[in-house]
Amino acid sequence: MNSRTDLRLPAEQYFVEKPKKDLIVLHHTVGGSARSTFDYWRTDAEHVGTAYIVERDGTVYEVFPPECWAYHLGLKVGPIGVVDKRSIGIEIASEGPLLERDGKLYAFGRVAEQTLYSGDVFDAGAAGFRGSRYFAAYTPQAMAAVCELVDSLITRFKISRQTPAEHSTFDLNGLRNYSGVVTHCQLRADKSDCHPGMAWEKLVAECDLRTTTHLDIKASAFHTMDTKAARRRTCELIAE
Repeated sequence: MNSRTDLRLPAEQYFVEKPKKDLIVLHHTVGGSARSTFDYWRTDAEHVGTAYIVERDGTVYEVFPPECWAYHLGLKVGPIGVVDKRSIGIEIASEGPLLERDGKLYAFGRVAEQTLYSGDVFDAGAAGFRGSRYFAAYTPQAMAAVCELVDSLITRFKISRQTPAEHSTFDLNGLRNYSGVVTHCQLRADKSDCHPGMAWEKLVAECDLRTTTHLDIKASAFHTMDTKAARRRTCELIAE
C-alpha cells in the first residue's frame, strides 16, 4: 500500500535498531489532526511515537520505518521498552473521549468554543467505557486504511494473523507476550484507545484474522514461561 513520508521524524527521535516484530498495537491520537500529533512528537526528546498515523480522510503517514521503534505503550513491566521494541504502533487520528455538557459534546476534556465537537459520535451506553460515554467515531476512510495497512504489515513482517476475541478488556499479563493485533486499552487499564466503536469485524474479515479466546491467550503465555514458572502457573490454571 502507499503511505506518505512528509510527516517524518528525524533519525535521532526514534531507535534505529531493528528488532523482530510480532505485534501490532492500535491507538487513537486524541488530537486535532495527524499533523498536530506529529508536531507534538517533534517537541518530545524521549523517543515517543508510532510508526504510522492514519488521518481521518484515510491518508497514511509513515512517521519512521516500521522495522525500527519508539516508545508508544508506557508499560511498567519487564525491561523498559520490551514490548515497544517488538511491536508496530498505528495511531488513528481522533478526538477520542468527549465531554458532555448541557446536551453538547466537547473534545480534549475542555468546555470551550474551540473544543465544541460536531462530528460523528460513538455512544458506549450508560455504563460507558474507561470513564467516558461518548467518543469521536472513527471514520470509514480511516478504518479502510487501517485494514489495508494492518494486512500489509502482517504479510511483510510475518506476524501471526490473530487477535483477541474481546478487545475492551485489560489483560496485560495475558497479552504481554502475544503475537498478533491488539489495542492499547488491552495493555493499559488507564487508556481508552481504541474504544468499542472500532470496526473489529471489518478488520478481522479483511485481514483474515483468527480470533483467540481467553484460554488460547493463557496457553500462549504458558508456553513462554520457564519450567519453574510453568509448573506454578499449571497449578493456578487447575485452581481456576
